[in-house]
Amino acid sequence: MKYKLLILVLILFKITANCQNKGLVYYGQIESVTLKSPSGPDYNAYLVFNNNESYYVSRKDSLDMDTEFKTIYRTEDGMAGISLGTKLTFRYGNQVYNNRLKDSLYWNQWVDFYVAEKTPKIEWELKKETKKIGDFTAHKAKGKFRGRTYTAWYVLEIPLPFGPWKLQGLPGLILEAFDEDKEMFIYFKGLEYPTDNKASIVQIKRPEDHPKNWLTLQDFKDRLDDIYEKSINSSILMAQRQGVNEPEENIKSEMLLESF
Repeated sequence: MKYKLLILVLILFKITANCQNKGLVYYGQIESVTLKSPSGPDYNAYLVFNNNESYYVSRKDSLDMDTEFKTIYRTEDGMAGISLGTKLTFRYGNQVYNNRLKDSLYWNQWVDFYVAEKTPKIEWELKKETKKIGDFTAHKAKGKFRGRTYTAWYVLEIPLPFGPWKLQGLPGLILEAFDEDKEMFIYFKGLEYPTDNKASIVQIKRPEDHPKNWLTLQDFKDRLDDIYEKSINSSILMAQRQGVNEPEENIKSEMLLESF
């Protein structure tokens, strides 16, 4: 009887400890590549974390049920735009799992592309500037990541190196982040810390019938190169059919969020 009581106490202690270490951040995430402003679809997102792991999710159906997305998004001056005719959210969403003990980052892109890599080392430059975000005093940092320069605002009250999307590695939790054109713009909505919320930290969800293998970062680079080449060729063919001058070739960072 004493043994069973001891086991129960240890289980309750573990559950309590996990709740004390666990946090949940709510974000908004706008992706608007090529629009040079945060003019694209505005997704709900969240980050659940503990001392050693974090799990970030955006573009998930269950989070975005109350969001109405347009089909065409334009720049702030209305001179250019993009048409998004495909489904903008899906069952499991875009996910990023960060394990600091294993120095590993796992993530998915699109519905069927699952990548495992070493956690990227972002060379952050810490700035002196601060600003208020919610009830926190946030500190500014700037760093380059895969073709873009990002500004991040982090808080020292939670000294964990996690953040939204693939941005991480600062002395505190990132509450806000964006690139120079704000084509990737992630903003803070709320924080529960500590929390007993049931949101789980998992190593990426995927359909049961999907292969459980992981692709490499090089596989992802190759896929982006293919998308880039097809986009350029499509623009050239369209110009030829319309009898106009062929467009100038855009650099990758103007067309893709990650351009390496």
